[in-house]
Amino acid sequence: MADPLSEQAGPSGQNSESRQKSAILGKLILLISLASIVMAECIAASFFLPSTEETAALAGVSSDASAARANAIMDELAAMDEEIKNQTEVDLGEFTVTAFQPLSNTTMRIDFHLYATTRKEEVEAFEAAWRENQHRLRDQVIVTVRSSELGDLTDAGLGLIKRRILEKTNRTLGKPYLRSVIFSDFSFIEQ
Repeated sequence: MADPLSEQAGPSGQNSESRQKSAILGKLILLISLASIVMAECIAASFFLPSTEETAALAGVSSDASAARANAIMDELAAMDEEIKNQTEVDLGEFTVTAFQPLSNTTMRIDFHLYATTRKEEVEAFEAAWRENQHRLRDQVIVTVRSSELGDLTDAGLGLIKRRILEKTNRTLGKPYLRSVIFSDFSFIEQ
């Protein structure tokens, strides 16, 4: 006599397998459908994107003008590189600045070594002007640093302070000898 449980297990096991296959097949069909829709959208979008020539025409620039602009940029970069090679560093001295902050009741101590760059052909003229105005220039640097806000002193590049020192020193010297200012060994302590 046949076992009724074994007869029921056979067809339901096959039914479960066919359900799994149809579920996987359904997911595969859905995935293929989505992929084909995305591909169709990409192909359609490529028809609407302008070519390089059309982009240049829309921008009002011909390929010759683009080449001319690229050459001008390359020439400008070469000139900047030549300008940098034509500069030398000069030592402006070591500074220790102490500034009291009455609002926060703290004292700041700022130590740094200051350098600047100048053109090689102007080094002798700069050094003569530096010797004549050294104390006024040091005073300008100290006043600039002491009047700086906490945010200026914590700026990683010290950009605003550098620009102020550069402007004030060149104005005091009467001629723009200095091209850039460089901080070395910068330390800032708030007590």
